[in-house]
Amino acid sequence: MIKLNIKNKFLNIFCIFVYCLLMPGCNDINKPDIIIKDAHLYLPLKGAEMAAGYLRLENNQTKKIVISSIECRKIKASLHETIVDSEGVMKMKKLEMFVVDPGSHVNFMPGGKHVMFSGLKGFKESVLTCAFLSNTGVEFPFSFEVLTNER
Repeated sequence: MIKLNIKNKFLNIFCIFVYCLLMPGCNDINKPDIIIKDAHLYLPLKGAEMAAGYLRLENNQTKKIVISSIECRKIKASLHETIVDSEGVMKMKKLEMFVVDPGSHVNFMPGGKHVMFSGLKGFKESVLTCAFLSNTGVEFPFSFEVLTNER
């Protein structure tokens, strides 16, 4: 009877192990905590100095992250948001920080949050390497695809 009891315990453990492998999320140990997707910017038109960049930032952690700034190689970048004031006028406001709650995302898109770039005149590379900086000093590196407005 003792042998049967040990076999049952091993069978139960094996079934739990297989269940966890098959359950969505149990085997998702390789999913990154922070995902930055579709980061792109268009080079400014001739005569312009500024450009905007867009992306999607996903937080798959169990805690919120607070992004306090962005740094890019060779280019000056800052976080902004387009807002409509009480009189219905659209304005661009510099963001000191923004929060991404656990299990959520923030879209950077026209008319909302975006990254403003200056110093792109003569920029010839197809990729711009940047990093979001959290208020705790953690860096989240990523790259913008650099596109042209030429047809």
